[in-house]
Amino acid sequence: MDNESAVVYIVDDEAAVSSALERSLTKRGYQVETFDSAESFLQTLDPARIACLVLDIRMAGMSGTELQEHLIAREVILPIIFVTGHGDIPMSVRAIKAGAVDFLEKPYPIEQLTGRIDDALVLCRNQMDEAARKSEVLTRFDSLTPRELDVMTLLVAGAANASNKVIARELDISHRTVDDHRARVMAKMQARSLPELVDMAKLCGIHREEDAQSDHV
Repeated sequence: MDNESAVVYIVDDEAAVSSALERSLTKRGYQVETFDSAESFLQTLDPARIACLVLDIRMAGMSGTELQEHLIAREVILPIIFVTGHGDIPMSVRAIKAGAVDFLEKPYPIEQLTGRIDDALVLCRNQMDEAARKSEVLTRFDSLTPRELDVMTLLVAGAANASNKVIARELDISHRTVDDHRARVMAKMQARSLPELVDMAKLCGIHREEDAQSDHV
């Protein structure tokens, strides 16, 4: 992980703790930004940055868990490592279930924290890459005409068994017309194969028949 290209946000209302942690992480090559409250952090947050958040659970004003809920509601990609001076198993379980990377109790070894930070930064980069890919696929999907969408839906539903003959009969159009629409669908979606198109379709909310059936088993 290239720590210089990413940022570690620290949100803790204990200035001494925050400053000491900032010094320790900076010495180890991390780019660090500190905040004394969730509110001040939200004022400067850049959701486009590769980052993770080291977050105190108990703070004046908005708590750590409330900040987590706020970020989830805004669909912000930002892996969170919670830290606390008060062991609270139910709270830690809720935080992890909501997507937190870890829940550390103070005092903790700095090596334990840096290991989780590295994991969190990798996770953030991967999630942002996947979000960017999904956005690109949805943009291509939106460029399909209604008839091309019909053809794509039937292609994906039947996958390998979706012959032009079957699609033509279903849509009451000629085989040649299906062939033309099929080619345009593959070109617009930039799909190199039918399996790749099926994967893209899942991102767009279109599923194969057997996948839809398995979801209800």
